[in-house]
Amino acid sequence: MASFSLSVWDYVIIVAMFSVSASIGVFFACGGRQRTSEEYFLGNRRMGVVPVIVSMTVTVMSAINYMGLPGEVYALGPQYALMFVSKFLCCFLTTSFYLPVFYRLRLVSVYEYYDLRFSVVVRYCIMVAEYAHSLIYCGVVIFVPSLALSTMTGISLWFSVIAVGCVCTFYTTIGGFKAVIWTDVFQATVMLIGFLLMIIAGTVRVGGIAEGWRRAKEGRRSQLVDFNVDPTVRYTFWSIMIGGTLFFTMINATKQPLIQRYNSCKTEGQAKAVAWFGILGMGLVELLAVISGMVAYAYYAYCDPIATGRIRSPDQLISLFLMDLFRDTPGLPGIAIAGAFCASLSSVSSLINSLAAITGETLIKNHWTDLSDQSYTRVVKITSGVLGGVSICIALLTSFMGGVVQIVLSLGGIFGGPGLGVITLGIFVPRADARSALCGLITAIAICLTLEVGSRVTGSRAQPSLPVSVDGCEITTSSNVTYVTEDFVTVPSDIATVGYSEAGPGVSDPYSRRIPVFAISNLHYSTISTFVTIIVGILVSYLPGNKGPEACNPAYLTPIMQRYHSKTYNSNVEDERTNDDVTKDKTKYGEVPTEMDNFEHGV
Repeated sequence: MASFSLSVWDYVIIVAMFSVSASIGVFFACGGRQRTSEEYFLGNRRMGVVPVIVSMTVTVMSAINYMGLPGEVYALGPQYALMFVSKFLCCFLTTSFYLPVFYRLRLVSVYEYYDLRFSVVVRYCIMVAEYAHSLIYCGVVIFVPSLALSTMTGISLWFSVIAVGCVCTFYTTIGGFKAVIWTDVFQATVMLIGFLLMIIAGTVRVGGIAEGWRRAKEGRRSQLVDFNVDPTVRYTFWSIMIGGTLFFTMINATKQPLIQRYNSCKTEGQAKAVAWFGILGMGLVELLAVISGMVAYAYYAYCDPIATGRIRSPDQLISLFLMDLFRDTPGLPGIAIAGAFCASLSSVSSLINSLAAITGETLIKNHWTDLSDQSYTRVVKITSGVLGGVSICIALLTSFMGGVVQIVLSLGGIFGGPGLGVITLGIFVPRADARSALCGLITAIAICLTLEVGSRVTGSRAQPSLPVSVDGCEITTSSNVTYVTEDFVTVPSDIATVGYSEAGPGVSDPYSRRIPVFAISNLHYSTISTFVTIIVGILVSYLPGNKGPEACNPAYLTPIMQRYHSKTYNSNVEDERTNDDVTKDKTKYGEVPTEMDNFEHGV
């Protein structure tokens, strides 16, 4: 394993990054700010468009993307770049059908919708799964870059974990949503600088763009689009345009951190602008990660660092790459490493703030109904601190979890798809009720869990990476310097672990033991789980005992469905809004507007 030492200037830059992030939290905690829960969770619904767009962009782009995606591109090629095109479809779906419903209901937590539209049982079923996954994901996002940087640079693993966790928890707890937004803006700037430094310096080192592309073609990494219809291939035109679109629609249309950002805007028009530019911003960041991976491949085209033992997995590639590029220039490694830490801070702070909102709106308000808003705000601040502490503990425990880490990351798609399916049922199918939503949810989760467990038990998702070269590498041994003369070595890889197989070079053909049904790319999980939830839900909604579409409050439907069913709802809206449930909705959320109400008020 390669190991490098950081200079004093590198440490100064890293500490300065942590200090600025913490100072932003202190700024928004001073002067009587964060007095109400709406200000703490939504910035009083008066946030500017630009900072929310930047925050939205980096919230989803965690350190796993900053450090892991380039490694995956290095091993498998640049097809992931096509994901940028799928973002346009994601933008259209999110802003046309999902965002208007949540914005007009003025919800703090997306899980309130499950309760309003279906039942508290549906809400808790989805909330428990997402809550557990989000907490564990926080721990993983803190741990992964800390481990990679510790291995490559000698930075203490425990220092990295505790520093990221404590600083993030500190400014999120005291500063609330505004602190999260503005630290995201600062951290996005650092991340962008880190990406650009790697891309520009790496391109110069390999001899320019033309030489880099020549090496990519030589290494069979120049194919941008693959129209293969085989569902077991990870990145094809079909898996990205269908599975990728639904996966990112699930994230951007149903996940709490993103819903908070939409609802923090002054108007629905601004919220839609945030969604469009924020989602496309995510695509641009991913393109930078893809380019970084391609530049790294060009740099190591004739001396693969895994085959030669310099690193153990592609996850460590960026750490090695930036140290190889900048080890003779004090300060530049610090900027690039600060970018990795910023990627962790931005994701974890958003998740902690959103989990605090879920806890407050779903548990605290329902069990302590007599709390004043000021007292409630203090309680959720304490909750944020506790959640941050739990994330740090999980990050410290992650080192003992081994392969479980990748299973945990896969659970996001397994549980996220059914969540998208349930919300889609709610906004498009008026006759869908709690029973149909639960049946669809349970069926989809069971099918995807079966596929995931089966793929891991049988190793069916393993597939070979593209060839790597070790021709001309200088490998220092205890006695002399040897030159490896093999031309190309094909190293198998498990897609679930990004790139190379845990078994390393020389393992047997991974196709020999795979079972086709378990080899389906996990990019298709969102597609499978979403459509299974919807189809099963619709079928169950026609069983005896369903109250029919008349029982659905039209405010819970997407605008196009409100128009389509206007004849049915116009005769029932007034009567429906007098029942106990809608009275409770008015008390808790204010008057629930329909599409026509918003049109008349110029939204």
